[in-house]
Amino acid sequence: MSAVLETIEAQSRELFPKGEAILAAVSGGVDSMVLLYALNYFAKQYKWRLVAAHFNHRLRGNSSRADQRLIEKSAHKLGLDCVVGQWKQDVNSIKKHGPEMAARLARHEFLAQAAKKRRCGIIAMAHHQDDQVETFLWRLMRGAGGKGLGGMRERSPFPDHPKLTVARPFMQIPKRELRRFAKSEGIQFREDASNEDTNHLRNRIRHQLLPELRRNFHTEIDRAILQSQGLIGADADFVSAAAREWIASPKRMAFSELHPALQRWVIWHQLIELKLEPQHHQIETLRQTLGRFVSINPQQALRVDPDGLVQLHETKPLKHDLRQNLFAPSARWSEHVLAKTRIRCRIAPIKPREFSGEVFDANQVGGKILLRHWQPGDRYQPIGMEHPVKLQDLFTNAKVPATEKRQLVLACTEAGEIFWVQGLRIGEIAKTRPNTSRFLGWICGQS
Repeated sequence: MSAVLETIEAQSRELFPKGEAILAAVSGGVDSMVLLYALNYFAKQYKWRLVAAHFNHRLRGNSSRADQRLIEKSAHKLGLDCVVGQWKQDVNSIKKHGPEMAARLARHEFLAQAAKKRRCGIIAMAHHQDDQVETFLWRLMRGAGGKGLGGMRERSPFPDHPKLTVARPFMQIPKRELRRFAKSEGIQFREDASNEDTNHLRNRIRHQLLPELRRNFHTEIDRAILQSQGLIGADADFVSAAAREWIASPKRMAFSELHPALQRWVIWHQLIELKLEPQHHQIETLRQTLGRFVSINPQQALRVDPDGLVQLHETKPLKHDLRQNLFAPSARWSEHVLAKTRIRCRIAPIKPREFSGEVFDANQVGGKILLRHWQPGDRYQPIGMEHPVKLQDLFTNAKVPATEKRQLVLACTEAGEIFWVQGLRIGEIAKTRPNTSRFLGWICGQS
C-alpha cells in the first residue's frame, strides 16, 4: 500500500471517525485530487459519507472553468455528491482585505456553509509537508509569534465556525509522494499557472528561497524547520492554555506580575472573544499602557484594566481641531496660547545660556509663526532625519493615541513648514547652525 493510503488509514480513527460525513475541499490541483481519491478509497470500509466541494475563484478565465469541470467529472465518476460555489468578487471585501485575502475568506465561508448544508462535521484539506515548511518561512518574514510559526495542525477548529473541524491528513507527506501516487493511480489534475508567478512572496519562497537554502546552507532544511515548528507550536500551546486558565480563574496572580509572554496570550484570547483580529502592535501597546484607551478604528477603542481584563469602548468619531494662532515673535518675551498649550518665545542675537526650552534659527522660522493642531497629510522632518515623513507615522511609532495626537500643538514657519511638534524632536529645518545670527527661544507649558 502506498504511503498516501497508509497515512489515511493510520489517521482514520483520529481524524475521520467511522460513519463520519466529510466535505473534501478540492481545487483541482494534484494535492486535493489525491485527497479526494484517497478518502474515497476507504469511504465504504469506514462508512464515510464523502462530499466534494469546489470554490471557483473566477480569476483565470477558461482555466478556472476547466478546473471546475474536472472536479465535477471526477466526483461523478466516483459516485460522489459535488457542490460548487463561485466568488462574486465583493468590492468592499477586496478593498478592505486585498484580493488574495478577500478570495480566501470567501472560499472559507463557502466551505463552512456547504459543510453545514450537507451535514458534514469535518472539512478535509490537502495541505502537506511542503506547505508547512513554506508557511513557516512566510510567517517568519511577517513577524509571526508562536501560534503562527507553530504551523497548521492536523486537526483544528474551522475559523469562525467552531462546530466544524478541519482535518489535514497529509501534513507528514511531502508533495513528491502525492505526485507519485497521482501518477501511479492515473489521477487527473490541473496545474495552476499562478503558482509559478514569483511576484507572490509565497511562490518566491517555494521556487527561489528554499532551493537556495537546500543547496547552499542546509540540505535537510525542511526537516530542521519542521522540528523547530513542532517545538515552537508546543510551547505556544502551553502558554495559550496557561492564559486561558488565568482568565477563567477566580483567584489569580496580578496581571502586572505575569511573564510578558503570558500577558500577550491573555490579551490575545480576550481580543478573539471580542471578535477582533489580534495585532502585535496593539497587544504590545495595551500590555504596556494599562488603563489607557487605545484607538483601533474611528469608532472603537480598547484598554486593559489593572486586573488584566480587556474592555472595548465605543467612541464617537474623532474630529480635527481647526483652531489656530498666528503671531509675530519679537525681541521681548511674548506668550501665545492654543487650546491647553502655552508657548513663550523671544528672538535674541545670541544663543541663550542655561535655557530650559528649545532654541531655533529665527531666520529660518521667518517673521510669523502659526500654531495649529495636526491635520491628515502633515509631513515633518525631525532633526537628524534625511527626509520629511508623515507625522501620522511618527505618532504611531511613538505610540501616541488618536485622541492625544489631535490635542498636540505644532508650529509652522512663515513658509508653512512644520518646525516643531509638541512632544517630538525639533525640526531639521529650523535647527541652529554655526552661522545662525538670530535665535528663537521657545518654552512650552500648560495653560
